[in-house]
Amino acid sequence: MPALSAASFWLPKAGGRPEDYEDASATDAAAGRFAVADGASETMFAGPWARQLVERTISEPPPDGGEALAGWLQPLQEEWDRGRAGASVPWYAEEKLKAGAYAALLGVEVDAAAGRWRAFALGDCCLVGVRRNKVAAAFPIETSAEFHNRPVLLSSVAASNEGIWDRARRGEGDAQPGDVLFLMTDALAEWFLRESELRRKPWGSLRGIRAPEQFASFLDLLRRGGAIRNDDSTLVRVEVT
Repeated sequence: MPALSAASFWLPKAGGRPEDYEDASATDAAAGRFAVADGASETMFAGPWARQLVERTISEPPPDGGEALAGWLQPLQEEWDRGRAGASVPWYAEEKLKAGAYAALLGVEVDAAAGRWRAFALGDCCLVGVRRNKVAAAFPIETSAEFHNRPVLLSSVAASNEGIWDRARRGEGDAQPGDVLFLMTDALAEWFLRESELRRKPWGSLRGIRAPEQFASFLDLLRRGGAIRNDDSTLVRVEVT
């Protein structure tokens, strides 16, 4: 019977403190559910919003349809409001606080027994599946050239999400023993796809990482060499065994 194992790694941008990290990830290998989110650093409390999104995705994956998605998001928005009520911020940040937090989200469900994965994405967090030392799937972005500075994002303010639901993406594919699924936030995903386009094998480096210190050292080398954008970076590695 096929089984799943998962490992998660993260690192704030160079020069940032751990408390400045605004991505998030969550995993439940027993349930076959995995998620990453990328909080928009130009918005306030983006990190807590990203964490709420991944936790909700693990406990109850996003449904189909715009109205259903809005309803799925509503309890998170109410929780975000309660958490920010009475927050002490400088007067010049009050409008920014009212504007809410934003984040990209990727959720993946893997049914190892059925040999299938299903995914939901809104924004530029990415899933890349590797099989027999080749990229077998990339979702929702397939090439490094598709990354840009204005991805669609989920907001903690309901009114700000009007018109975005038709940009939510759904995907599915095979999940066979030996496959590795990499869930990544945008900077790492862009590097990964660019490397694979150059006929390199970036999955080899990421598959060999076993400890947070290894992930930090690896990203530091990439950043100092200019191979990757200096941004919060998150990896969830799922192996079908």
